[in-house]
Formats: sequence, structure tokens, C-alpha cells
Amino acid sequence: MKRLASILSVAVLAAAMLSGCFPCRRLTAGTRDSVRIETVVRTERIIDTAFIEVPVEVVRQTVRDTISHLETSFATSDARIDPDGSLFHSLANKPQKWPVSVETKVVYRDSVVYRDRETENVIEVPRPLTWWQQTQIRGFWAALALLALAFRKSLAAMLRRLIG
Repeated sequence: MKRLASILSVAVLAAAMLSGCFPCRRLTAGTRDSVRIETVVRTERIIDTAFIEVPVEVVRQTVRDTISHLETSFATSDARIDPDGSLFHSLANKPQKWPVSVETKVVYRDSVVYRDRETENVIEVPRPLTWWQQTQIRGFWAALALLALAFRKSLAAMLRRLIG
């Protein structure tokens, strides 16, 4: 029973100490907080050169004439008259890569987050204690006196052990 009473008294004392008062309130004159996101989309067109490979082609033609001419921008031509009087003409493309300009579209997306926070002066505003806070302040000493009165025999025994 004595142990329960001492645990109870310590719990009441701790609760009284933890429930203190806070006489001032903080007042901020003004706080503004904003978040905005800006997304920038930028499109660029880049002209690039692509190489197209021209396939090899062979064309042959035999005609009974004395003059024959075949020509392309990618080909070579040979012509001759055979001993029997016919014209042999050969056309062959050169294997090469032909440059062609190609327009490429590149899209860039950039996002920037802006966070603005403005806090003006902090003003401490004093205010009077509430009735509950005043009761807590006065009640602590009253509760301490009642606990000392209730446990006077056990407190006296503890003091005798400590002193003597």
C-alpha cells in the first residue's frame, strides 16, 4: 500500500510539473507562401544530312543504229559497234551514297518550381493567464501540501534513514 501511494504521489507531481502555463502567444504580422511551376516547351528544327545509298543497276540495249547515248547523274555508259554492224550499249550505276538534307524536330521540356515564402516580423503579444492556468499555479502548492500531510509518516521515516 505504501508503494502504491508513493508511485501515485510521484505521478501527480510529474503531471503537475508537466502542465505548466504559456503566458505569451506569438502573432505573425503576415505570412505568404506560394508555389508555382513554370514549364517551358521549346521546339528546335535541326537540318541534318542523311546519306541515301543508290543501288547498283545494269542496263543493256542493242540497236541497229550508229549513234546511241545513255547517261544519268549516277551512271556510266559505254557504246560500241559490233563487227556484225549492231550497236552494243551498256549503262551501269556507280555505287555511291547521295546526300539528302533532312529536317529533324527536337522538343525540349524544362520545368522550374518556384517557391516563394515571405514572413514578416513576429510580434509577441502578452496576455493575462486564464483561470485554469491560475488554478494550476495555486493548485500545485496545495497538492504538494496535501501529499506531504498524507504521507508525513513515510516521509519522516525516509528522512530518519537519510540523516541517521
